[in-house]
Amino acid sequence: MGHATRCIPIARKLQQMGHNIDFASDGPPRELLKLEFPEVRHHLLPSYKITYPTKSIILNVGRKLGSFFLAIKNEHKKVKELVTEYKYDVIISDNRFGCYSPQTKNIFITHQINIITPTGVLDPAIRTFNYRLINKFDQCWVPDFKEFPGLSGVLGHNHTIKNCAYLGPISRMKKLKTVQKYKYAAILSGPEPQRTKLEKEVYKELLKLKVPSALVSGVVNPSIEDLSTDKIDHFPFLTSNDLNQLICSTEMIVCRSGYTSIMDLAKLGKKAICIPTPGQTEQEYLAKLYEEKKFFPHYKQGTLDIQKASKEIDGYTGISLDSEDRLHTVLLSI
Repeated sequence: MGHATRCIPIARKLQQMGHNIDFASDGPPRELLKLEFPEVRHHLLPSYKITYPTKSIILNVGRKLGSFFLAIKNEHKKVKELVTEYKYDVIISDNRFGCYSPQTKNIFITHQINIITPTGVLDPAIRTFNYRLINKFDQCWVPDFKEFPGLSGVLGHNHTIKNCAYLGPISRMKKLKTVQKYKYAAILSGPEPQRTKLEKEVYKELLKLKVPSALVSGVVNPSIEDLSTDKIDHFPFLTSNDLNQLICSTEMIVCRSGYTSIMDLAKLGKKAICIPTPGQTEQEYLAKLYEEKKFFPHYKQGTLDIQKASKEIDGYTGISLDSEDRLHTVLLSI
């Protein structure tokens, strides 16, 4: 979902510059983008079907490797058909490796140029392969500062990718002056079954605290069970504007350490407790990085203690930034 949400400010900026925008995606990200941009065309792409059932990224990725490459092949075929039919000039792909065409300018967005694994043994081979896929595009855009470590650390720096441009951190969020309505807001995201596991854990914590709280499931499905109580407001899903309002009216956020979530928190200058997705090495690395820098504390899933974390939060600074001008400059180049 984070790959879709971070494309929202890019798309809106391009529309402001006079460009016509269409989207191609699948699953919940596609439903989200249809809600945010109902006026444009939305094409369906094959799903990568990424899941994290185990705590091993090697097992999680390895078991889906065949379908992963098949999805890349099929999405590349689909994109070529779309370009032939709609005569697109530019394709901006956020981590969709098959979304490029010989007839267009092709841009790849990622903060994870250098993929890391738990032991590091396979990192050189995996990074070489990742570089090869990314270099099929005309440009690579990294939503981070150019100077190391930025927000992405080793993930987005110290590489050999050609034609790499740094956008600065980007976010769909805007700072708003609001009355503080909630003590805590848990904002969930990510693949199943880990999203549901975290929802159950967070919900139990919020029930214990008995203070005004919000729970955002991050599921584009209005028929899911309503978990609201007299102290907890439950939202299956919120649009960008509603989520922006909720975060600004909350004292402390509980969320994954996904890169897009971090950029949103940084944009709003909010303090947060981060819980990386088990088996997602990137989020585990970022959570440790931000804790070492005293930005955000982090907990492993299954060990969350919101009350304890709230007592320690004063030792963490959060992040505050605004980099919209850099995004505008890079977009002018296309």
